[in-house]
Amino acid sequence: MKYGIDYRLLPKGATNLVDNTTMHRPVDVEVDETQFALIPNVGDYVDFPGEDDIRHVPLKGKVKSRCFNYKLGYCYVTVVIEETADDWNCIKP
Repeated sequence: MKYGIDYRLLPKGATNLVDNTTMHRPVDVEVDETQFALIPNVGDYVDFPGEDDIRHVPLKGKVKSRCFNYKLGYCYVTVVIEETADDWNCIKP
């Protein structure tokens, strides 16, 4: 089965999600059964920088929800990242 993982941002105080993908790249990560990808769980904190060729919107916050939509051998995963005022730091490499 193929998986397409798409991250959406919910800015602090907003009610609408921000989609960071482009027409040329409809999902952020795509893997099949021969590959491996981590999907953050609800409650996890994530920090993805903005990139010119992949993501134009940086994502930093707490995972609010995940939705798995299965259709004909493909699983489309939407992960909603909510901006928070929490004081947390990820260890940077």
